[in-house]
Amino acid sequence: MLDLRHPVRPIVGLIGPTNLQRISTASGIPEVHYREAAYGVGRVIAHSGASLVVVPDRGVALLGMQGYREAEGPWIVGLTPSGGPSESVATANCSNNASECNEIVSGFTWHHQHARICEMCDLLVCVGLSCGTLAEIAWTKWVGGPRILAMRSTLSALPKEILAETNITFVESCEDLAERMSGMLGGPRRAERNQ
Repeated sequence: MLDLRHPVRPIVGLIGPTNLQRISTASGIPEVHYREAAYGVGRVIAHSGASLVVVPDRGVALLGMQGYREAEGPWIVGLTPSGGPSESVATANCSNNASECNEIVSGFTWHHQHARICEMCDLLVCVGLSCGTLAEIAWTKWVGGPRILAMRSTLSALPKEILAETNITFVESCEDLAERMSGMLGGPRRAERNQ
C-alpha cells in the first residue's frame, strides 16, 4: 500500500492543530509556544534523517515543514485530501502548499486522511491537540500503530481512555524528542512490516 518514491528511510508524521489561535485560546497555552515547538520538532525530525509526512494545510504542519526545510531535511511528503468535510480553506491550502513538498500523496478524502497518515508512518510526533489530531491519535489503535511521541507542554490534557488504547509517550523537550527518536527509528520500516 505504501507508494512513496523517496529512498527508504524512516517516515515520521507530524500531527497537530491547524488553527493555532483557536486552540491557544481554548487551552490557555500561548500560541507562540505551539509555533516554536512545531518549528523545533521539524528540525529534530530533519536531523534524524527521517522523511517528514504532513497535511500541508496550516499551523503545526507548516511550521514543522519550515523547521525541517531550514535544517535541510531530506524529503517531505504532503498528504492532500479532497472531498469530505473539512474547514473551508483546508483543501485549497493543501493544494497551495503542495509545492513545498518533494512528493504528494492524494486520491483520498478528508475522512480517510486520519488513517492514511497512520498507515504511512513509522512514528508520529504530536504538537498540540485538536479534533483532527485526536482522530489521528485514535486511528493508531485501528491500524496497529505507529507509536506517538507527544510534546507534553503543548497539551492541556489527553484523556486517560485514549492513553489506555494507544501507544503514546510524552516528551518534555526537543532534546528529549531527539533522544527518544534515535532509539525508535532503527527497526524495520512500516512498509516492510506490512509486506
